[in-house]
Amino acid sequence: MSRESEIIQRAAAEFIHDRHRLGAFVSGLLRDAHAAEDVIQEVWVRLAVEVEKGTAIENQPAWCRGVARNLILKHWRTQQTAKVVADSEVMEAFLAQVETAFSEADQDADDEWQRRQQALDDCVAALPEKSRHMLSLRYEGRKSVEEVARTTGQSFDAVTKSLYRLRQALTDCVERKLSQTI
Repeated sequence: MSRESEIIQRAAAEFIHDRHRLGAFVSGLLRDAHAAEDVIQEVWVRLAVEVEKGTAIENQPAWCRGVARNLILKHWRTQQTAKVVADSEVMEAFLAQVETAFSEADQDADDEWQRRQQALDDCVAALPEKSRHMLSLRYEGRKSVEEVARTTGQSFDAVTKSLYRLRQALTDCVERKLSQTI
């Protein structure tokens, strides 16, 4: 794999990882699901173009929010849906406050995600081999429930119930572990 390809894949993975926060930022400001999705897609396109050009983007989530902010301002100007004129100092101050809140949340969210991931890894490791194998087939191998049933020699219903119970047990385990670290 070429270095350029690795950089593009890393940017895509980071975009996907942070998409929910970008979506919250955009949706919270636009309050229109279709317009928000259009903005998010346009941010992705612009990010991909910049990465392919070789532009070094140091803080990708902040860069994406900046592009989204400009697209939102453009949307408000063309749609005239903002209650405050999009070019006003009040709007600029408001958007700066929103950006600050999201920037501060970036690090906290990454720390929380890492704690949750570690707790999940510990909980999965504590499962019996048969359960880990079933989870691996379903989620790492991306096999359908039917394929997991065939592979493990169990019925569709048995696999469905087992996966449900495993997910519930993992959720409970993760929550227990997280409550112990607080």
